[in-house]
Amino acid sequence: MGLIHRYIRERGRTVVLSIDSPRYDINEVLKIVNETSDLVAVYKVGLPYILHYGVRQVSRIINEHPDLYFIADLKLADIGSIMTLSISEVFNAGFKGVTAHAFVGVSGALDEVARMCRSLGIDLILQTTMTNSGSISTIDKLIPELKTILSSIDPDALIAAANKSSVIRDLRRSMGWKHVILSPGIMVSAIHPGEALCSGADAEIVGRLVLSSPS
Repeated sequence: MGLIHRYIRERGRTVVLSIDSPRYDINEVLKIVNETSDLVAVYKVGLPYILHYGVRQVSRIINEHPDLYFIADLKLADIGSIMTLSISEVFNAGFKGVTAHAFVGVSGALDEVARMCRSLGIDLILQTTMTNSGSISTIDKLIPELKTILSSIDPDALIAAANKSSVIRDLRRSMGWKHVILSPGIMVSAIHPGEALCSGADAEIVGRLVLSSPS
């Protein structure tokens, strides 16, 4: 089991704070992390933020909080040799987890990613569904095959959209409790905090709901 199990299940925390918008500079994010570290289980840093400030600048946040868990939300979807280069970079920056898409398949892709993650000791988190409506006719149709991929790769955690409760329930029922399930999309399509947890998720991913709050 990866570190993410300890940070979420053992600590009993159910909130993952997503930091995507570059409008919050490094110092602002440091302040937000300081103010929320006793409540938030995991911090997920999105690609827009990493691209804007650079992985070395973002590593400042991580280095000031070495006991906290940060995910590099890259949503990798490429051949194995390219994805492993990206994983090496975020590992060196101090990230404890990295996200990749499950649909890219095993051979020549996720098999290499899984080996790299295990050798470095960084958690692999696989994206199984998206919150956008267009994914219903694409990724969602692959759920049966994705479950076979998940069983083969055995990631540390899964991401399943909060507005697709049937997918969360299906993954929990068929995959058991071995994998942590994180659910984005709270307050999207009228999905309220707690609904994904009721469907079987371990934690819910929120961003603007917290970042834009005065407290």
